[in-house]
Amino acid sequence: MAPITTIVHFKVPAENEERFFEFWQDHIKDEVGKQPGLVDGVLHRCIDSEGPFQFVNVAHWESPELLATALRQAGEEMPEIAKVMGELGVEVSQNNYVEAVRYTATPESTKPE
Repeated sequence: MAPITTIVHFKVPAENEERFFEFWQDHIKDEVGKQPGLVDGVLHRCIDSEGPFQFVNVAHWESPELLATALRQAGEEMPEIAKVMGELGVEVSQNNYVEAVRYTATPESTKPE
């Protein structure tokens, strides 16, 4: 099966953004990193204070089956994460994708006009 990309949007109340970010770095990142099938991931932080999501995590997995296993294990092994997310008022939305089209910058697009 093809590799899969999971994109998770986090809507975080403004007053809890720093606490969420610290919690992500101190707890979530390492726990997710232990999951079999994870290739890599990047947590993005919104630069627009009015944006709908303050954080977006993009992670690549070897297969949909390994992602499903990781999510199941996470639900069983990391109940503390769900508790803290609830306390911080974080809303989570996750979607999974397979690559459809790959593209890169062309030399012409990188030249200043």
